[in-house]
Amino acid sequence: MIKKRRRLLFVLVMLGTATVLACGPFFPEDALDQPRGILRPPVFHFQSELSRVPLPDGISRHPAGTPAYTLDLEMMEMEDIMAGRMPDKAAREAWMSRYRMLRRAMIHYGDDSEQKMQKADTDAVVPWAKARAGLPAMAAVLPEDVKLYLEGAAIWLDAVSNTDEAAKLKARVSWLNLLKLPEDQRRWRSTWAAWMLFRSSSRNEEGRWLKEVRRLHLAGFKDCLHLGIEATYILGRANSDYPERIEVSTVEWKRASMLRARLGLNHAEENLRHDRWLLTEWGGDFARQVIADPLLRRVQLLHLIEVAQSAAGEEIGMQRESSPPDSLTKWLTSMEEASIKDQKEALWLAWALYNAAKYEEARRWLGLAPADDVDALSLRGKLAAMRGDRREAESHLKRMAALLQPAGDQKKSAEELSVRDEADPLSAQNYARIRRHKLLGDWGVVQVSRNDFAGALQTFLRTDYWRDAAYIAERLLSVEELLSLSRAGRLPELKPMVVPDKEPPGRLSISAVTAKYVQWERPQGLEPFTYLVARRLAREGYYKDAMRLLPADLSAVLNRYMTELHRGRKTSLPQADRAEALWTAAQIERRLGMELFGFETGPDHALYGGSFELSDFAELRRQPFWTPWWWTPSKTEQANELERPVLTATTDELWRSKHYGPRINERFHYRYTAAELAHRASLLMPDEDEKTAMVLGIAGNWLKNRDPKAADRFYKSLVLRNPSIPLAQKAERKRWLPPIDWQFDLELETPGLAH
Repeated sequence: MIKKRRRLLFVLVMLGTATVLACGPFFPEDALDQPRGILRPPVFHFQSELSRVPLPDGISRHPAGTPAYTLDLEMMEMEDIMAGRMPDKAAREAWMSRYRMLRRAMIHYGDDSEQKMQKADTDAVVPWAKARAGLPAMAAVLPEDVKLYLEGAAIWLDAVSNTDEAAKLKARVSWLNLLKLPEDQRRWRSTWAAWMLFRSSSRNEEGRWLKEVRRLHLAGFKDCLHLGIEATYILGRANSDYPERIEVSTVEWKRASMLRARLGLNHAEENLRHDRWLLTEWGGDFARQVIADPLLRRVQLLHLIEVAQSAAGEEIGMQRESSPPDSLTKWLTSMEEASIKDQKEALWLAWALYNAAKYEEARRWLGLAPADDVDALSLRGKLAAMRGDRREAESHLKRMAALLQPAGDQKKSAEELSVRDEADPLSAQNYARIRRHKLLGDWGVVQVSRNDFAGALQTFLRTDYWRDAAYIAERLLSVEELLSLSRAGRLPELKPMVVPDKEPPGRLSISAVTAKYVQWERPQGLEPFTYLVARRLAREGYYKDAMRLLPADLSAVLNRYMTELHRGRKTSLPQADRAEALWTAAQIERRLGMELFGFETGPDHALYGGSFELSDFAELRRQPFWTPWWWTPSKTEQANELERPVLTATTDELWRSKHYGPRINERFHYRYTAAELAHRASLLMPDEDEKTAMVLGIAGNWLKNRDPKAADRFYKSLVLRNPSIPLAQKAERKRWLPPIDWQFDLELETPGLAH
C-alpha cells in the first residue's frame, strides 16, 4: 500500500528529453500540498513559445505555428505570379484549380516528405498520366523559369517511373538551362532548380548545389519553400562532411535551425528537440552576434529560461546556496548588459533570472515588462508571495486570472480518472491547457491564503486540480455555503445524476449496486462535484437531500439505510426488531460506505475507490515545516533542513478543516461507523446467542486488520457474552477474532426511484 504522498510526476521535457516513468499509477499533481509550489516559475515549453516569436519581415506569409505544407506555400506564391498575367478573376481561379490538380500529382509522386500537402489534397490526387496531359496548356501562360522547372520535374517523374537514367539527365538539363536565363527572367524558380540539382546530383556534387541554393536565397531570389534555409541547415549541421560547410557560420546555422522550426518545415519540431541544445555555450564574439540578431536574441532568451529551469530542478523557487552554471551566468550578464528595450524580451530575461534564483535582478527587469502580460503578472505574484506579501500577490494574480480566457475544458476535473495512469508531458497540443491550469492553480493557492475559500473553489474547478477543489468543498466550506453558492450560479449546478445500466433491467439489490459501483473506475454519469456534495450531505445526515442528487440505485440504497437507521432508534419497537434494523444499516454502510459516505480526499480518498493511502491535505497544511513524502526526518534534524511553507494556512482554514473534517479521522472512516452501529445492535441482542456472536465477530473483522485496538472491544464482547457459543470458543482459543465469511445482500424497494 502506498504510504504518504503520491502524485503525478507531471513531466516537463527537460534538456530535450522526457523523463521515463517505470510504473504507475501516477496521481495528478496538487497545488495546496506543495509548501513552496507557488514559487515555481510559470510552466514553460520551448517549442510553443518559439512559435509565438515574430518572424523577420518578408520570410513567410503562412500562419504562425502551423505546418508549412509545400503545396499551400506554392499556391500562395502562384496567386502572386498569375495576378498580373491573368487579370480576369474567374479565368484565373479556373486556371489555379487546374494547376493545383497538376501539382498535387507531381508532389504526390515525387515528394516523400511528411508535409507535402494536407489530407484534402492527398485525397484528391489523380493519376500522374492524367495530370501530365494538361501540362503543355498550363505552361503556356507561365513565366519562362516556372515553365522550365515544371518541364524538368515532369521529365524526372517520367524517368522515376521507368528508371530511365537518360531521361533523368534530360531533366537536369532543363534545370541547368533555367539557371542560364538572365537573372530578371528566373527570379521565381532559381532556388527550386538548384535544389533539384542537389537532389539529383552524385554525392560529391551535393555540397556545391546546396551552396548555390543558399547563395540564391541570400541574393534575393524568390524562395517560398524556404529552400535556402534548408540548404544552410544541411550544410552547417554538426555532422555535415561537405567541404562547403565552412561557408556557414555557427550563428548562421543556429539562425537557420530556429527559422525552420519557427516556420514549421518538415521534421522541424522533431529536430528542434536536439538542435536547440547545440551551439549554446557562451563565447564573447558568439554572444555579441546572437544578441545583435533580433530573432536569435529572442530564441536565446527562451533557451535561457529553459536552461535555468533545468539547472534549478526541484529547488526552483527556493533560495539556493549553489550557483547556476557558469555559461548560464555569463549569458544572463551579457543579456543584462545589452540594455534590452523590448518589453517582451525584458519579461523573458526576468523569467530566466527568476529561474536562476536571481530574484532581485528578476524584479528589476519585470519593471520593464508589459503591465498586463500573464507571465509577468505571474512572476510578480510569485515574488510577492516569496516576500510573504499576500495582499500584493493577490493583486497581481487576480489580474492574471482575469486575463486567462475561459476554456472549453473548464470541467477538466472530470477527466482525471481517465489520465491518472499516465504521465502528461508538455507538447504543443497541450501546452496552452496545462499552462492555464497551473497559472490558475497559483491563483487558487493565494485565494485560500486570503480566506477566499469560495473563490478558490471556483478557480480550482476551472483546472485539473480536482483534489484541491475537493479539499475546499469538503473541509473549508459548510454544506449551506456549497448549496447557496450553487444556487447563485457560482458553483456547478447540482442536479440528479443518471448512471446508465449496462445490464438488462432486473432486480435491484445491494449486490447488484455493489457490482456496479465498487470498482476502480467510476461509472459514467457520476458528475464529480455533484457526487462529492451528495456524499457530504449523506455524511452529515441530510439523507433526503443527498437522495435527490444520487443516481436512482444509490438513492434507493441510502433510502433503505435511512429507514433502517430510524427503525433502530425507535424505542417503541421490540428490541429484536431494532437490533435487526441497526445490523442491516451497519452492513449497508460497510458494503457501500465509500460510495455513499466516503471523503473524496483524506481520510478515504474516494476518488480512487479508497485503493490508495494518500496524504491528507488537512494534516499537511497544519504542519509548520514540511518534508518530502519520501523522507521521515529524525528528531535530531534541525527545522531549517525542512521546507517552510510560503503561504501558511490561516487560522480560519485550520479551524474549518478541523470543524468540517471527519468525526473519525481514519482511513475507511465509514467502517468505524458501521462497526459502531453493529455494536449498538449487539447491545439490543441477547447473550449466549449465535446471532449476537456472529454480529460481534463480523463487525470486529471489519476493523481488526487496520486497527486491532478498535477491534478489541468486539473480541472481548464476543467471548465474555457468549462463552458457550462455538464462534466465541474459537476466538477464546485463538486469543483473537477468527476470520468469518460475511455474506450480505438485500432486496431494495424500486418504487419512487425516479427523481
